[in-house]
Amino acid sequence: MKRIFLEDIISDNVTITGKDARHLAYSLRAKKGDRIVAVDAAGNTAIIELTNFDKESISAKCVSEITKVNAETVQIMNEESDEAEIFTKHITLAECLPKQNKFDFVVEKATELGVDRIIPLISDRTIARPGSFRAKSKLERWARVAKEAAVQCARDTIPEIGEIRELSDWIKDISRTLGTFRSVGNTGAKKFDGKGAILIFCYENEREVPLQKILREYKNCDCDKDIILLIGPEGGFTDHEVREIKSYGGISVSLGKRILKTDTAAISALASVQYEFSC
Repeated sequence: MKRIFLEDIISDNVTITGKDARHLAYSLRAKKGDRIVAVDAAGNTAIIELTNFDKESISAKCVSEITKVNAETVQIMNEESDEAEIFTKHITLAECLPKQNKFDFVVEKATELGVDRIIPLISDRTIARPGSFRAKSKLERWARVAKEAAVQCARDTIPEIGEIRELSDWIKDISRTLGTFRSVGNTGAKKFDGKGAILIFCYENEREVPLQKILREYKNCDCDKDIILLIGPEGGFTDHEVREIKSYGGISVSLGKRILKTDTAAISALASVQYEFSC
């Protein structure tokens, strides 16, 4: 069934305008009587039936119950079931901007893989450094890419695209929201303290800690499942950046023995998160 995201809250009668109306009428060739899934900005979903086509708008009526199932509801439902599962509450992908338009691809695939927020970053080795005018244009394009991907993969939410930030400034801003892994006894084992989100950064020089190991330890701790994945640029993080990230609680992980491109690394890491947490 076709799906559309609405700017307004779903009600008994819905009016679709602008690009969404043109997309339905001309690209999807929708017609009177068609039924589609509508999702509004609050996360409410319902089936609506198209009732009238004007030049710049489409009228519709709600033909199903309006429902909203968010992450907290899913968690409660699972806690009440016989076999409770742990679901990720919030996933953020922070990635240093790659060259050309590769970030479009990252946004599209991250949306399909369940990310809630995408943060474009500039680090020491970042080559793509858009000025204020180009940055605004890029943010608008990434928002469109995310919306189109959300429609394609039948998501009920569109990932938020954050402003382009300097890596160092962003790390400092989020540091107060992070928890940390602490040593347990004299065994060298570490346990997450559960006092905030976990910041995981993929680092090509990490040899001992695979991403899957950290995800499984985090999955089994008694805390909210807020994950921030940090991916470096072409050329990777500098030694100074690695020290800074670790000083704020970041955990360096390996994605395997091969050196992956930055866009490939993002997809690989997110696929592992999806596998572990069934998000």
